[in-house]
Amino acid sequence: MTSKPSQADFIRCIYSHAIFPEAKDHLRTFIRTLKAQADFIDTPTLVEMMASKQPVRGRYYHLSFDDGFANVVETGGDVFASEKVPYTLFVSTDLIGASIEQMEGYNETQLLYALPVRTLTWDQLRACGAAGAEVGCHTRSHARLSAISGDDARLRDEIVAAKARIEAEIGTPCRSFAWPYGKMGDIDAKALAAIEEAGFDITFSAVRGRVTPGSTSLMKVPRHQVEFHWPLWENLLWAGGCRE
Repeated sequence: MTSKPSQADFIRCIYSHAIFPEAKDHLRTFIRTLKAQADFIDTPTLVEMMASKQPVRGRYYHLSFDDGFANVVETGGDVFASEKVPYTLFVSTDLIGASIEQMEGYNETQLLYALPVRTLTWDQLRACGAAGAEVGCHTRSHARLSAISGDDARLRDEIVAAKARIEAEIGTPCRSFAWPYGKMGDIDAKALAAIEEAGFDITFSAVRGRVTPGSTSLMKVPRHQVEFHWPLWENLLWAGGCRE
């Protein structure tokens, strides 16, 4: 199932969180395997293809990373550059530049990694943006939006204020959003409306599925999760559309 390239046309979004140093060879093999089957596209191209509502002609992957961990760039940056693969970093602005001590609580309650993982600094994100990576929004504090949508001020702070901070720090418009936790129970209609009203062109979930122009909502784009400390065969299975 993982060795035979798909002959069908598709658009498929994949995302991850961290790239630990020992997984660098895994990452390179994964990227090269997918490149032999399909093309990687950036977010504006994805939006354009979805908005056209025309049947897909070709095979395409979109790659993104949630939470803004430093090892994504420090381990994977040269792989993405050498392989000419565009990617998006979805960051929670309050976590950028956080100390290891600050990340301990976040790690214990949400990530469950063996040790806390450093986040990128704003200087690193500016360098990424200058090199062609996209910096997208993942709220201000990694809030579960469905839990705070009844508080208009808090909702605006998590979405609008985070967008403004990214734009001020990076110096370019922030047009893409991924909601934390990523499942449909973690978002609601009010939060989705607030995201759209804030000026975002596209919003990503963490629900597995294929992107279908004319059918898939730009505000609920599905993504397949892969993690580079998982077995390679498993990531290739998800990237191949398992459980779509």
